[in-house]
Amino acid sequence: MPEAATAPMHDGAPARTGRFAAWTPLARHERLQRLGLGLALPLAMAATPLWLQQGVGIGCGFRALTGWPCPLCGGTHACAALVQGDWAGAWAFNPGAVGLLLWLLVLAAQALAEGSVGRRRPRRWPWAHPAVAGAVGGGLLLSWAARLAGAV
Repeated sequence: MPEAATAPMHDGAPARTGRFAAWTPLARHERLQRLGLGLALPLAMAATPLWLQQGVGIGCGFRALTGWPCPLCGGTHACAALVQGDWAGAWAFNPGAVGLLLWLLVLAAQALAEGSVGRRRPRRWPWAHPAVAGAVGGGLLLSWAARLAGAV
């Protein structure tokens, strides 16, 4: 397999071009933003069992107004169950939220990795594609519809 061609970057260091393009350097504020985002979600998820135990939370406004669960109802309990390793319990609370939480964790890991190395991939990651976001959102809505119909 032939080696990728190199071209000088703006800072004088060689960069790969073509199929294996070099990652783009991040400005300091972008790096800190990615590190913050990459740490915020896992830390918030880790705290959910404690929040539930303490009774911290405002409840669901949609359910208070309509009497019906919203697409994310049960998501906090599903998150707490995931953190505690109870996959079946998480699925029972809200199957759509499980998919959403796992996808968000992948995005958080990407942000943490990019923030740690100080570079980002020039091309979009496969899991950051809008079609993936649509599939996750569609799964959440299908799960909600099944819960409203009493199937789950």
